[in-house]
Amino acid sequence: MKNKLLLLLLAVFMLTAAASYAETINIGTYAGYRPFVYYDYNNELTGLDIELLREIGKRKDFTPRFYDMAFDGLIDSVSVGQVDLIGGGFSVTSEREQEVIYTQSYYANQAIIIASINGSVQDKLELNDVLSYRFGVQRGSSYDQWLKTNLVGEGLLSTQNIFTFSSLDSAAKALQNGTVDLVMLDNDAYKQTYQKSGNFKIVNDEIGSETYAFAAAMGSDDLIARINDGLEQVKADGTLEDLLQKYIEGTGDEAEVTIARQSEIVRNPAAMPTPTPIPPIDQPVNCKNVMVYMSDVSYPDGSKINPGKTFTKTWRIYNNGSCKWYEGYSIVFTDGDYMSANSVPIPSLTIPGTTVDVAMSMLAPQAPGEYTGYYQMRAPDGTFFGPKLTAKIIVTDQTVDAPPVGAPPVITQWQPNYYKGDNGFCPTVYWTVRDASQIHFSINQKRIYTTTKPSGSIVICPRGGAGDYVYGIVAEGTKKVSYVFTYTNTGGPKKQPNIPLQEY
Repeated sequence: MKNKLLLLLLAVFMLTAAASYAETINIGTYAGYRPFVYYDYNNELTGLDIELLREIGKRKDFTPRFYDMAFDGLIDSVSVGQVDLIGGGFSVTSEREQEVIYTQSYYANQAIIIASINGSVQDKLELNDVLSYRFGVQRGSSYDQWLKTNLVGEGLLSTQNIFTFSSLDSAAKALQNGTVDLVMLDNDAYKQTYQKSGNFKIVNDEIGSETYAFAAAMGSDDLIARINDGLEQVKADGTLEDLLQKYIEGTGDEAEVTIARQSEIVRNPAAMPTPTPIPPIDQPVNCKNVMVYMSDVSYPDGSKINPGKTFTKTWRIYNNGSCKWYEGYSIVFTDGDYMSANSVPIPSLTIPGTTVDVAMSMLAPQAPGEYTGYYQMRAPDGTFFGPKLTAKIIVTDQTVDAPPVGAPPVITQWQPNYYKGDNGFCPTVYWTVRDASQIHFSINQKRIYTTTKPSGSIVICPRGGAGDYVYGIVAEGTKKVSYVFTYTNTGGPKKQPNIPLQEY
């Protein structure tokens, strides 16, 4: 009886310990697609898809962690494991189904074509009359592919008349200033963002609809099943309907948004440079472009700078894909506060699994205040990938003595899990680290593994039999940051629960 009671208490303790360590699921999205994903007035990420995933997380015991990334690179990022799930008004297409697996759909949207109210395009435009018009579309979107498959493929449109943009905002601005004649997008994004301006009109709404879903890498069947179960729950209890009412019907305060965040208003915009054609190097077949931000090497975000001062912002980035980066790759200004910096090429050949420091010369504005510029990686073919890079500065009249150094490393995740091995239960350690040049792992203060990867997992089985083992992680950057946990290897069926981390 006593043994049964002890086993029951142990099981309750294990469940309590596990509950305090809710799983984190990393989600890649592009935060420029209202009303599905966008930044609100407080510069917080919100939208139908963001709240929907948070509600699913509550029901399925996980915490979603969102990454604002280039839309073009979402599929590559989930394919190599940089993120676990992608979404944000992400439509289901037969082409994408060759690369990812989808959850069930949660919404269907109508495709439309719009024109400028002041342009020469007639109020009603048939698809067989578009040959002479210039189309704008978000790069990599389902509409980009639809134009090429259905209009170019049928001889109704020339590829020379398709202009791709990194965001719908950019396409709408091009339509307004006459760079393009038409823009293809979905009806909800139009109603939420562009219709209220009175600058545009719908010229075709007979194309059909598309469905939206979340997607994961091939083989992620358990994750897809988990999300699907959560979707069924939010549909059944009315939560999804409430979110649709809030964001699609526009009855909630969150649905009232401006066309751009305050921090993204371009004060002195410059024309985006056209990629220079570079002879291709020997790349793996169907390689993936994936970039991970590591740290600010110089002028970390929040640095104080005097008005009109020239400074050099340097980012350390990691090639987490399978493509080699060479001189055709660059970091370019995309939106935000323009600081006289358009683009800078990758300084050297960067093979997968290595880091590179990219420096960009910038000019601080003359007026005191807070400024933020947004930048992204661009491949030789013009596609963008990876998370947004930022240059956030505070322009002040106060004397700034010396340029600040990079931020210290931050260990954002350090979580041991367990499975049964030859010597009992072996910890599988998961890590995610920012602002570090190297990450070291140790057992009993003896270094056993070193990596430059900002995230990953490693299985470390004790080889000394039963006893206590002290595991450590050290992140090296501008300083060292370390954590430890103690693992008791019994050599038998019992396992140690997750233990709160201790910094030393």
